[in-house]
Amino acid sequence: MTGHAVTPEQFLTFADPLPEPMLLLTGSGLVLAGNRAVEKRLGVAVHEVRGKNLAAVVADPPDEVAHYLRACSRTRSLVLGSLALLAPGGGVECRAEGTLLSPRTEGSGAVLMLRLVPKESAVGRFVALNQRIADLGREVHRREAAEAAARQEAERLRVTLHSIGDGVIVTDAEGRVRLLNPVAQAMTGWALDVATGAPLPEVFHIVNEDTRRPVENPALRALRDGVIVGLANHTVLIARDGTERPIDDSAAPIRDAGGSVIGSVLVFRDISERKRGETAVRQSEQRFRQLADAMPQIVWTALPGGDIDYMNRRWTGFTGLPESLGNEGWGQILHPEDAPPATERWAASVRTGTPFEMEVRLLDLRQRTYRWHLIRTVAVRDEAGNIARWFGTATDIHEQKRAAEASRYLAAASAALAGVVDYESTLQKVANLAVPYFADWSAVDVAGADGTLRRLAVSHQDAAKVALAHELMRNYPPGPDAPTGGYAVLRTGRPELVADITDEMLVRGARDERHLGLIRSLGLRSYLCVPLVVSGRPFGVLTFATAESGRAYTAGDLALAVDLAQRAGVAVENTHLYQALREADRRKDEFLATLAHELRNPLAPIRNALQILKLPRVDATTVERSRDMMERQVHHLVRLVDDLLDVSRVMRGKIELRKERIELATVAARAVETVQPLIDAQGHDLKVLLPPDPLPLHADPVRMAQVVGNLLTNAAKYTEPGGRIWLTAEREGGEAVLRVRDSGIGIAPNMLPRIFELFVQVDHASTKAQGGLGIGLTLVKNLVEMHNGSVAARSAGLGRGSEFVVRLPVAVQGPEQAQAQGTGEQQHAAVPSGHRLLIVDDNRDAADSLAVLLELQGHEVRVAHNGPAALEVTKGYRPDVVFLDIGMPGMDGYEVARRLRQQPGLENVVLAALTGWGQKEDRRRTADAGFNHHLVKPPEPKAVAGVLAEVKRAGAR
Repeated sequence: MTGHAVTPEQFLTFADPLPEPMLLLTGSGLVLAGNRAVEKRLGVAVHEVRGKNLAAVVADPPDEVAHYLRACSRTRSLVLGSLALLAPGGGVECRAEGTLLSPRTEGSGAVLMLRLVPKESAVGRFVALNQRIADLGREVHRREAAEAAARQEAERLRVTLHSIGDGVIVTDAEGRVRLLNPVAQAMTGWALDVATGAPLPEVFHIVNEDTRRPVENPALRALRDGVIVGLANHTVLIARDGTERPIDDSAAPIRDAGGSVIGSVLVFRDISERKRGETAVRQSEQRFRQLADAMPQIVWTALPGGDIDYMNRRWTGFTGLPESLGNEGWGQILHPEDAPPATERWAASVRTGTPFEMEVRLLDLRQRTYRWHLIRTVAVRDEAGNIARWFGTATDIHEQKRAAEASRYLAAASAALAGVVDYESTLQKVANLAVPYFADWSAVDVAGADGTLRRLAVSHQDAAKVALAHELMRNYPPGPDAPTGGYAVLRTGRPELVADITDEMLVRGARDERHLGLIRSLGLRSYLCVPLVVSGRPFGVLTFATAESGRAYTAGDLALAVDLAQRAGVAVENTHLYQALREADRRKDEFLATLAHELRNPLAPIRNALQILKLPRVDATTVERSRDMMERQVHHLVRLVDDLLDVSRVMRGKIELRKERIELATVAARAVETVQPLIDAQGHDLKVLLPPDPLPLHADPVRMAQVVGNLLTNAAKYTEPGGRIWLTAEREGGEAVLRVRDSGIGIAPNMLPRIFELFVQVDHASTKAQGGLGIGLTLVKNLVEMHNGSVAARSAGLGRGSEFVVRLPVAVQGPEQAQAQGTGEQQHAAVPSGHRLLIVDDNRDAADSLAVLLELQGHEVRVAHNGPAALEVTKGYRPDVVFLDIGMPGMDGYEVARRLRQQPGLENVVLAALTGWGQKEDRRRTADAGFNHHLVKPPEPKAVAGVLAEVKRAGAR
C-alpha cells in the first residue's frame, strides 16, 4: 500500500478500528477521510472536516500549518507537531504525528496520514494510544468468534500494522511473541518466524539510557496488572545484532469477551532523529550562549511578539540586573530622553518585521553614568518566511561617540578662538564653549606676577550659580600651598582628574559649615583641572566640573581638556602676537613719520643755502657759512643713513666686530669728542669722571665709541638746555661699569621695560625732546651684548632724570689683534690728475655732480645715464677708470661690467662699483663680477681720490 496512492476506503479499513483519531489528507492539507475516533475522542464530526483544508479546522496560524505539512511530505518517519483542532466545545490541543503514506507522483499528489493525540495527561500520547490498542485487542478477540469477520479483521490489522511507522509486538498471556510488524522486525533484528514463541524480553531488550540497567518491559506489566503502561523516557532498545536506538514505548493488555487478559500489544517507535534534533538544538543553544557570553556586546533574543527570552552575561556585567528580567530591564537603563522613541520604533519593528537600529544612552548602574550604545535587532525567519525570533545586540560606542563629538567641539572651539584678538576675551570664550557640551561648570584662572591666581571667567547656564561661584572665590579663596586644585596644577604643571566627587571630599575641603553648605549647593559630580601654558610658561589653569548632567569624567575627557588648554594657549599666544604686531605696525608708522621729519630737518637748511648761493652779490663770508652749513647737514644725513644700516646689520647678525685691546678712557674720550658740539649747543654741563687706573677692554673701538656716543647724544637730546650730564666709569670685580646720567626729562615707569626696543620713543609732544629715529638705544643694547656685556636703564620717573648703566668684561689677557678685513677704501692725501674717467649712474644729479667735482680736479670725464649709453660711449672713448652704478634699471651694473671687459682695449680697465650696499657679501659679489673697487654711496671724496691714486701708481709702474 505504501507504494501506491492510498484511497479513503483503504484508509478507513485499517483506521476505523484504531482508538486514536487519525486523518487522511493530501500534501496541501485537504482532508480526505477521518476514522471514527475523530468524533469519539475529539468531538468533531468527520463529515464536518472532510473536504476542508486542515488550516480551516484548526486554530493554528495557516503558515505554521503549511510549514508542518511540508515537513511531513518529505519523510516516512513520524514528524511531531502540535495542533489545536476546532471543536464545538472549544479547541482541542493535540499532539500531531504525521507521516508520508504516498509520495507525490506525476499523476497524483502526496498523501499523508495524521494521528492526533489529545494532551489529556502526563503520559499523553501513549496512554491514549494504548487504551485504544486494548480496545482493539478486545475487538479482535470478539471478532475471532466469527471466522469470516476474524479473517477480515486480521487482514485489516495486518494492513494497519504494516502501514504505520511504529513497531508493534503482540504477545500471548504468557508473554511470548505472537506477532511483529515489519517495523518491529527491523528495529529488534528478529524475523517474525524466528521470534514467534520467544519470550518478549529476549526479543524486546531494553535498558535505561543513563544507567544502562534493564528496565521493566511495559508489555509484561500490562499483562501482570491489566493496565495501559506508557514509559516514554530514557529507554534504549538493544537489537539482536547489538544496535542501540532510543525509543518511546507503551503497552496495553488484550482482553477476551469476558474481560480476561489473553495477551498484550506493545507499541514503540525509534526516536533517534528526535534525539539527534534535541541534541543538536541543545548543542546549538550551548554554542550560541558560549558565543554570546564571549562577545563584548549585550546580546539578547526575543520571541516573535518582542518578548525577550534570553540575555547574555554582558547584560548583567554592564547593568547589574539579572538576565531573567527581560523587557522590564530596558525600562530601567534607557535614558529618559531615549526611552520613548526607542519604545515606539521597537514596536514598529515588531509590527512590520523591519530591522531596528538606534543609538541610545544606557545606564551603567554600577558607575551611575550613561554610555552611548548602538542597538541593532534583526528578525530570524523560518522556512516559510515567518519570524521565528528576534536577535539583537547593543554595542558600546561611547568612546567613538565622544571622540567624534570631541573632534567637532575642538574644531568649533578653534574656529571661535581664531576670531578673538585679546587674551581675556579668548579665555572667556573658552569658558563659555565648554558649557554645556563638556561641563556644567567651567572656570579660568590666570596667574599674576606674584604667582597668585585671579579668577578671569566662570561659566554656567544658571546666572545665579555663576554669582555663587564668585562669592565662593571672594570669601574662600584657595590657598597657594594647597596640595590639590588650581594652585597645585599651576605649580606642578600636571593636570588633575577626580572622576567621582564624594561628600567626604567636600567635608575635608570645607573650612567651616557655611563653606560646606555653599560647595554642596553646587552639586559637583566630577572635576578636571589642566594647566594653561602660553609660550612655554605657566599662564593659568582651566577648571571643568559636572553637576546636573551626572557625567563622570574619564581619561579621555582629561585628554580632551588638555587639548583644549593647548589650543587656548595657542590662541592666547596669537592674541599676544597680534597685539605685538599691531604695536610694531604702530611703531613702524611712527618711525616712518619720524624718519620723514628727521630727513626734512637737514634738507631745509641745505635748500636754503642753495637759494642763498643763487643770489647775486653774495659776499664770501656768507658763501663760506652756507657751504659749512650744507656740509654739516650732509654729514647729519649720512649719520642717519649709517644708523639705519647699522641697526639693520646688527638685527640680522651681519655686523663684523674688529676687536682689539683698548682702554675705556680712550673710548669715552672719542665719544665725548663726537658729541661735544651738541652738548655745547644745548649749554649742558658735562662731568666726566674716570678712574685713574686703566680699564682694558677687548672690544671694537669704533663700535664702543658708538655705544657711548649714542648714550651721550640721548642724554643731550632729552635734557633741557642748561641741564647736567655725568659720564662715569669704574671697575666692579671683573667688569667695567660705565654710567651715563642726566638731569633731563626722565622715563615713565611704563616705558622702562620697552626703552631698548626698536623704534620706541618717548612722547615728544609731552617731553619737548629733540627728535630721533628710535634706533639709537636698540643699537646700544645689541652692540653691548655682542661684546658679552649688558645695559640697563633707570629712572625715578618723569622730570627726574635717567641713568644708563653699561657693564662689560674687563680684558684679562694680552692684546689680541683682530684681523681687520680690507674694505677697499684707502686714504690718500695726494690728489691724482689727468685721468680719463667714465661715470655711469641713472641718478643724473649724482652722476653730473661727481663729474663736475672730478673735472675741477683736472680729469677728463664723460657721463652716461644707463648701460647701453655707457657701452656706446666706450666705442670712441677709452676710459682709465669707470665709476659704475650697480642698481640701474634694465641693464644693471654687473651686466655692463661684463660687456665692458669683453671690448678690445678695456680688458684691464679699472672698474669702481657705486652702490648703497656695503656688507661683506656685497663686496664679495662685486669682486666676483670683476670690479676693482667697491664704493658705498654717497662716495667719500677721499675714497674716490684713493681709487685714482692707485690707478696713477699702477701706471707709474
